[in-house]
Amino acid sequence: MRKAIALIELLFAMVIIAITLLAVPNLLSKTSKSANSAIDQEAISNASSYLDLILSSYWDENATEAKLKNPILKVQKEDSALSEYNSSGRRVGIPKTSSRKFSLESNGTRYNATSPNFFGLDFNDSEPDDIDDFNGRTVTLTKTSEATTVADGDYKDKSISIATSINYIDDNSTPSGYSSHTLSFSNPFTSISTTQSTNIKAITLTLTSTNDSSKKIVLKAFSCNIGSQRLKEREF
Repeated sequence: MRKAIALIELLFAMVIIAITLLAVPNLLSKTSKSANSAIDQEAISNASSYLDLILSSYWDENATEAKLKNPILKVQKEDSALSEYNSSGRRVGIPKTSSRKFSLESNGTRYNATSPNFFGLDFNDSEPDDIDDFNGRTVTLTKTSEATTVADGDYKDKSISIATSINYIDDNSTPSGYSSHTLSFSNPFTSISTTQSTNIKAITLTLTSTNDSSKKIVLKAFSCNIGSQRLKEREF
C-alpha cells in the first residue's frame, strides 16, 4: 500500500516533456533568425548614415571652392533640355533671380564636371569632400579606411564591410506635351552607366560579411547636378 507514481502519470509526464523538447529546435531557430535580423538592421542603419554623409558632400570636386558657391557644372553627355539656355547661365525654367546657375562668378567662368576616369580621392584632398571621392572606398564596422577605430561592443557583427561605388548614369528629359520638360530616367538604379559625365551620379553601397558569405545587402541612391541655393544677404 505504499504511495507510488501511477504508470498513466508517468506516461503523461513523458508526453509533456517530449512536446517541450520538440519545440526547442524551433525556438532556437526563431532566436537565431531574430539575432541575424538585428545584425542586418544594425548594418543597414550604419550604411544609411554613411549614405547620408556621401549625399551631404559637394556634388563634384569642381564645385568645392567657397568662391564658386556650388554652381551647375557643364557635363559631356546630357539631354539638350538640360543644357544652358542661350548663354544665359541658366536652364530653361530657372528664374533669373535663382542662384542655381552655371556660373556664379562675375567673370562668367563655367566649370566642367569631373570625368569618370578621375573618380576617387583627389590628389590634393586628405579626406573626401565631394561625392565621387568616395568611389572605391571600403568601410568596416570596426575600422574605417581613415583608420578610425570603433569601440568594442558597438556592433554585433564586426566583420561587415561597406564598399562604395560611384558612377554616372544617363539622364533623359522628355517633353510633357507642351513647352515644359520633365526629368526622367528608366529605373535609375539599374540604368546603363556611362564613361562620360552626365547630370546624375549613382551611389551604390554593398554590405558583405566575412562571417556569412551569403549575406549581401545593396543600398542605392542618386544625386543630381542642380547647383545649390544661396541665402540672401542683407547689407547694413
